[in-house]
Amino acid sequence: MNFFEFLDQLKRNNNSIILYCLLDRIPIIVLGEDSDKVDDFLIELSELVHFRKEYVFYTDFVSREDYENLISNENIDYNYQRAHIRCPCSVSSKAISQFDNLHSWLIGLKKPNKKEELIYIKSLIKKTTDSLLYINLNSNAISIEVEGLNLKLINLILEQNIFKKISQDTEKSIAKMKRVLSDKITINQLDKDLLKTLLDFEVEKNELKKNIFKREIQNFFSGSKRAYFILSRLNLLNNIGIQTRVSSKTLLETIDYEEAPIDRICTFIKKEWGDDYSDLIEDGKKAIMGDKIVSLWG
Repeated sequence: MNFFEFLDQLKRNNNSIILYCLLDRIPIIVLGEDSDKVDDFLIELSELVHFRKEYVFYTDFVSREDYENLISNENIDYNYQRAHIRCPCSVSSKAISQFDNLHSWLIGLKKPNKKEELIYIKSLIKKTTDSLLYINLNSNAISIEVEGLNLKLINLILEQNIFKKISQDTEKSIAKMKRVLSDKITINQLDKDLLKTLLDFEVEKNELKKNIFKREIQNFFSGSKRAYFILSRLNLLNNIGIQTRVSSKTLLETIDYEEAPIDRICTFIKKEWGDDYSDLIEDGKKAIMGDKIVSLWG
């Protein structure tokens, strides 16, 4: 099962919650009775955040010291590719017992036979993070559980728009492909089975969805990084005594990306690069420095 087939089995908005957690580096635990199925799904999840560097626990590193070395440059270089960790089912128990911070981890977990064992494992995981997402790959149903997040306070406009864009653009592309073929033939030229096969683009549809998703995620990441460049320099001005802010409208126009609300971009910047610049955004107002108006971008 690929990720987009999986999404079709989820309740509305759950797909957006999964994407939100991926983007904000919230730990994701995938549980299931079939370890191979869980591990395959972890790979699918990992590929969705292509702008990060994937490390696999017990393949790329085995100790806490190794892990710290892998991510040491994140705190000193904003251009350094951020890491996310994929942890297969076979070594998940080692990771949960060894690490006290599972930030940006994707962990596979074979569901124990006894309910008490699962409760105990969840209690261990909860000690390592303030918020996390469980994805349950059951044989007869798929569900998610969220801990430590108030879903009523989360802005999912970006994530919802991305999936809407995927659906719309995929259908448009498939329709164009079918139209090109249909224009080349008449109904009487081919029998029904051959015509059906000829116009079957289900395999291509999944590939299209992946490509469109990657494009939209890359656009969001690149736009957020441009915003980070600007806000970090604004912050530098404030640190040397030149008090200034920028309106959300001006900032979005400057980075040439208006698909996400400014608060979502600020949240992502904080999670990706560790800096909170939300106080530098002034909606619809010009920044005042004493009796002098500071207007850097209009």
